[in-house]
Amino acid sequence: MIAGSRGLFLLLFLSATVSIQAQDIDYARQTLNKLTGNSFHGRGYVKDGDYKAAQYIASLFAKQGLTAFTDSYFQPYAFPVNTFPGRINLIIDGHQLKAGEDFVISSSAPAVDGNFTLQFVPDSINNTELLLAFLQDNKFSNSFLLVKGDFKKLYGQTVPGINGIILLTEKTPFWHVSNSGEVTATVWVKVKKESLPANAKTIRLKAKNKFIPDYPTQNVIAFVEGKRQPDRFIVFSAHYDHLGMMGKQAIYPGANDNASGTAMLLDLARHYSLPENQPDYSIVFMAFSGEEKGLKGSTFYADHPLFPLEQIGLLINLDMVGTGSEGITIVNATVFPELFALFEKVNAAGEFVKEVKSRGESCNSDHCPFYEKGVQAIFIYTRGKEHLSYHVPSDDAKDFPFTAYNGLFKLLIAVVEETENQ
Repeated sequence: MIAGSRGLFLLLFLSATVSIQAQDIDYARQTLNKLTGNSFHGRGYVKDGDYKAAQYIASLFAKQGLTAFTDSYFQPYAFPVNTFPGRINLIIDGHQLKAGEDFVISSSAPAVDGNFTLQFVPDSINNTELLLAFLQDNKFSNSFLLVKGDFKKLYGQTVPGINGIILLTEKTPFWHVSNSGEVTATVWVKVKKESLPANAKTIRLKAKNKFIPDYPTQNVIAFVEGKRQPDRFIVFSAHYDHLGMMGKQAIYPGANDNASGTAMLLDLARHYSLPENQPDYSIVFMAFSGEEKGLKGSTFYADHPLFPLEQIGLLINLDMVGTGSEGITIVNATVFPELFALFEKVNAAGEFVKEVKSRGESCNSDHCPFYEKGVQAIFIYTRGKEHLSYHVPSDDAKDFPFTAYNGLFKLLIAVVEETENQ
């Protein structure tokens, strides 16, 4: 509770502000459903999924009457990527495994088509250093090794002398494309433990890759001009890309990661496009591609800004905002304590979300390239166990919670207005 006349003023201000929010969770759900639909192919690099999503986002910017910095909402760039557009077939001891559910293949994997012997590595060989030492003393031909343990440092890389490595996981294995910028010589496969036949001896694997040295992609950027200080900018960002497709069978819809953030960004754009909500500062909406590849889109933008980065007063990156039963977390809160205090104050007055939690510096989303160049940039995500799917096909729009959507939306609007009034 905020005491005194200042607190009373803020409460009255927030009450008036929230009454004209016009946040629209139905609009957000419609947008999320569209972004996660099969026609966008997981918003990745097979069947131009990310381009189709970019076109959709640009069409909404145009419909809302937002302004582009150039002759297009697109900021084109390119990066290398390894893809799997064809069928991936994995059979262990005659047992057919389902791509995306029972197994994933490393995104750096080469084409493979063959029958191999399955070799079980002793459980004591449970990390990168021990495995490499083990392979110096043992030779394997036409084999896949089955290992257990922590191999994050080595995963996806070439391991000389063997065809592939199977890494067991307790749950549906996560897939990622951050190491898809090259093709290595070793095939890594993550397999759900319960999907592996007992005492398995043989593996049949067929997968065809397609490496694209310069995959064309684009950020999608628009703004609403401020009425009082048009050369001062507040930025909302979210990455619209996801993992796409792993073969023909496995589509990764990416509902929480990050159709949720993109949907909120588009709803914010819709809100500020209304004449009665025109902001004092110009507000920019940046939808980035290539985040799953390693912050490619945001890094490209930070290196090739469409207006001076020094004119950004605040950047708020939205990534995975589909839950919220436990509140929100702000990354970089400890770096910008005054900004975090503002969020806490505004939330305490409006009771928008359950908790605003502080987290330190972390280069884990698209705020990072801006922060590294001196911009006051934070990353917000929601917390809650009502939707735990991450980098698996089940991160879809079915029964999607959007638990704290209205509260977070109102909190963001109120913080922007407070920032403009400072």
